[in-house]
Parts: sequence; structure tokens; C-alpha cells
Amino acid sequence: MSDEPAAAAATKPVPESINDREFILMSSSGSAVSTAAPTRFRYHQDGQMIWGEYYGDTVAVGRVVGRRDGDVLTLHFAHRLAASDEVVLGGAQSTIRWGANGALELYETFEKNGEQQVSLCIEADRFAAWPALDPARRSEPVLDGTTFILEESTASTVSAEPTRFEFDENSGVVWGFYFGDTVSAGRCVGRYRDGVLDEFFVHHVIASDETLLGDSSTTLGRRADGRLDLTEKFVLDGVPGMSVCVQVV
Repeated sequence: MSDEPAAAAATKPVPESINDREFILMSSSGSAVSTAAPTRFRYHQDGQMIWGEYYGDTVAVGRVVGRRDGDVLTLHFAHRLAASDEVVLGGAQSTIRWGANGALELYETFEKNGEQQVSLCIEADRFAAWPALDPARRSEPVLDGTTFILEESTASTVSAEPTRFEFDENSGVVWGFYFGDTVSAGRCVGRYRDGVLDEFFVHHVIASDETLLGDSSTTLGRRADGRLDLTEKFVLDGVPGMSVCVQVV
């Protein structure tokens, strides 16, 4: 009789969308978990595209992007530690499943300090209001509130309605939204420091109806007219490329 809940959970299909669902960290082989203020994640989903935010006892500001393939999420994240100004980048895979107690779970595998780790998150009631971002920001924000448009790219032809990027930044963590003639929607997260923006991104390609993951290293510059520009070297779905974006003022 004791195996019946687990058997039922194994055959019950998981939700097709985790949009606006929240999860809290229950256990992790990579760190201690606070029972009073465990890390909390809020996810959003549009088709296969995943993005979200998180915070907790050890994380002050966290952002995540990824792609859903069946019940598996391939995720990339950036967060600032609560105990220091360090901004951490990383990746993980989470399997969506039902727990034996009937709650929706995320079973995650990730690497930390060169070793494979596992963690478990369980769905929780939504918070009415999340805590405000750090008003001190712990660093001088450079990209917060900026908008850029694509000027050139090896991945696509730039049209009269080029891809537009809108960025937010807090405590060295950068996240953004982008859209345009070739991309219906995209999300990015990363870390800005010393003139370089390291990012992970996911977007939906209009022509092929694919959702693609990528990563990039972008150098921030300034033009003679005072506008910022972004010179990006990226790898999109395994294919390297280069692009240049210029600030809209």
C-alpha cells in the first residue's frame, strides 16, 4: 500500500506549463538549506521558453533563462550572493515530476566546484509581493534601463525593424527582454563587470519556429556621439557568431 502514491505520481502527466508557478528549495547536496528563508523561484513559460527570478537566504538577486523539452528544463542562471558582492553564473537541468505526496517537484542536477550536485524544489503558494531589489545596487549600474537595437549580425540580415533589446541591472546581475523581425521574443541573463557582459539567452525564431539557447561574451564600448555599443561574440545552438548593437537614446 505504501507504494501506491509513488506509483500514481509516476504515471500522472505533469502540467504543460509552469508559468507563474513558484517553488522553494527543499534540499541540496551543494549547500545548506534554510528552513526559515529557503531560496524561492518564480518561473514563467511561453512555449518552450523559460525565464524567472529567485532569491533567498544565500541569494540576494537571481535571474534564470532556459528551454523546456518535454519534462526537462535546461536552465542557465546569474545571481549575486547575499553574503558578498560575488555574482555567480551557472547551468542546471531540472526534471518536472510529481512527488509521492502529490506536490509538483523540480529535481535538479548541476555542477559546483567541479563536482556534480543534486537539489530538490517543491511547489509552494505564490507570494503576493516579492522583496524589492537592492536600492544600493552594490555596484554602479551601467545597463539598467538602457535600450539597444541590432546594427549588424552574422546570424541574420538586419531589417528596417531590427531586434530591440531592453536591459535591467541590479548588483552586477543583468537581465533583459528582446524582440524583432526575426525573433518573436527572447530573454537573457548575465553578469556585467569590467566592461564585459557575459550572458545566457533563449529566444523563439520566427522563420523556423524553434526555441534556441545560446551564450555570449559582449564588450561594452562608447561611440563618439556618446551612445553605448555592444560588440558580442556568441554561440547559438552550437554555431558561433558576432553581432553589434547600438544604444537608443
